[in-house]
Amino acid sequence: MDRIDFGTAIAAQPRWMARTAEVASQALGGGEGKPWALDETVAIIGMGASTHAGTVFVEALRAAGQRAINLDASAVARYPAGFRVAEHVIVVSESGRSPEPIAAVARLGVRPIVVTNEASSPVAALGSVVPLGGFVDSGVYTIGYTTTLVALAAVAQAYGVPLVDPASLADVAADALAGYGATAEVVAEAVDSKDFLDLVGSGPSYGSAQAAALLLREAVALPTAAHETLQYLHGPMEACGPRSAVLVYGGGRGVTLAAQLRAAGAYVAEFQAPVPNAYAAAVAETVFAQLVAAALATRRGSVVGEFRFPQPDTKLPRTL
Repeated sequence: MDRIDFGTAIAAQPRWMARTAEVASQALGGGEGKPWALDETVAIIGMGASTHAGTVFVEALRAAGQRAINLDASAVARYPAGFRVAEHVIVVSESGRSPEPIAAVARLGVRPIVVTNEASSPVAALGSVVPLGGFVDSGVYTIGYTTTLVALAAVAQAYGVPLVDPASLADVAADALAGYGATAEVVAEAVDSKDFLDLVGSGPSYGSAQAAALLLREAVALPTAAHETLQYLHGPMEACGPRSAVLVYGGGRGVTLAAQLRAAGAYVAEFQAPVPNAYAAAVAETVFAQLVAAALATRRGSVVGEFRFPQPDTKLPRTL
């Protein structure tokens, strides 16, 4: 499939997110079965950025009282056959051709909900499909990530755990695009001169930190690492100093953490999305990171999506 320019994809997200909310809700039809029971476990499986969307999702589900786990498909693929760790399974693959999620489905012994952008892909044949909308994405996924968050919100709503109105997330993205461009330029300029960037957050924002760390490594080859806020206090922050940068998502303990880091000479950017819902905030956090990545790419003359290390086995051929 052809890919579109990184900046074009970033700007197109609100339109496609609105489309995803529509088609996902239609596919779910108000719920494919009875609501999830709070003593049942929901497992989500993915690879790469899909795994980080899974972190956002399960953190929000747990906060709502629903048992949930986020699993790397590569690990699940090594489980014994029929190893049931959850009553309900969601598998996420934008392309539908990542071999690890396909192999993982057989291991858990549960027919999954499949979130994918390609309804005719191999993974789509394994379960009940919740479509993303059939868009063309950038080489470093942008539309795919934010539409996945929309689709997962629609799934949760359909099965009795409303996290946020899925249709409202397009407006959150549009507001972030309109409001954070100048700030992203400032952050990009500061980060450009540093040796590495740590990204820190808790709850759903930890998933945003993970997704942003991957995005910036892929887009501009920036050394990054993601950390849960309180875990960061237990050693990882010791590497920080004048040659480091840190992006802190959310408030709470992150505020005093940021002050400590600044006192050590690190560059610190704090980002608190102006929305009360933590799941919706993850959309704004992601768009902000995308804008930083785009600004850094411009500063460095990088072409986002041209990978130095293409891999022959991360996608199945389209003929299958």
